Amino acid sequence: MSKSRVCAYCSEGGLLTKEHIFPDCFQKTFEPITPTKTPTGEKAILSALEIQDVCARCNNEQLSPLDTYFCNLNDLYFSKIVRPGDRVRFRFDWDLLLRTFLKIAYNVARTRKEPVATWQGVTEHILKGGQCPAEFHIFLQLMIPTRATKANRPLSPGTNEVPPWPMSVYQIDVSRFPGLSSGFWISVWSYRFFVLRDNPHTLASTRRRTLFKCSKNTPGAYELTRRGTATVYASSVNVLEAVKNSRIFDEQLSQARKLKAATDLKRSQNRRLRPLCD
Repeated sequence: MSKSRVCAYCSEGGLLTKEHIFPDCFQKTFEPITPTKTPTGEKAILSALEIQDVCARCNNEQLSPLDTYFCNLNDLYFSKIVRPGDRVRFRFDWDLLLRTFLKIAYNVARTRKEPVATWQGVTEHILKGGQCPAEFHIFLQLMIPTRATKANRPLSPGTNEVPPWPMSVYQIDVSRFPGLSSGFWISVWSYRFFVLRDNPHTLASTRRRTLFKCSKNTPGAYELTRRGTATVYASSVNVLEAVKNSRIFDEQLSQARKLKAATDLKRSQNRRLRPLCD
């Protein structure tokens, strides 16, 4: 524990605990190779990322239910890879979904040392819900795996397809969208969510046009509403197409491949060195 700073959520001082960047109950469902940013560039580690800047009360009482909600969605939906032609009847609680995504993205922003000024006024909503400080929109796009024959990256022998990553989060550059003040997308296996925040200093008509443009330029994206249910069809977008212009993804993928290869080699050597039983 640490007491040298204030809680990143409630701004109170005191003992600070370790907060999992992504829900711990989710990361236990697979072997995590987690991308992270270091002073020397992108790096992959064979463990779950944590950050030690959240007080015990926020961590254990107010943020924990959001992790539980996310893991329930993973069991029901996210853990199933979407295939071409699939249709998903997605049921959700809009407020819990938004708060959960905001929490994860805020955690990622702090670990990557990104500006957190845009999160002012949002942390209280993450903790307590209720009246949202600004209008947010959530779009869902179902990605499909990339067939090996269409992959433009080196693959391991015998690979037939490239599946989605367990989870990734990227900030969206909204400088070309006057109706938005910020945005990010978060993908969980095949499910890619776009979370967009309105710019209240623009005209309502400008915001509507911007959202229409975003939706039109994102194949197969459906806007989720407070009704809490949506029928979503698999998009034509495969995993590698979704990130084909992302330099950060290329760096992270390269680091993850190197770490996995080194880990597999070490395990293979350990098996060969293991003594035989009598």
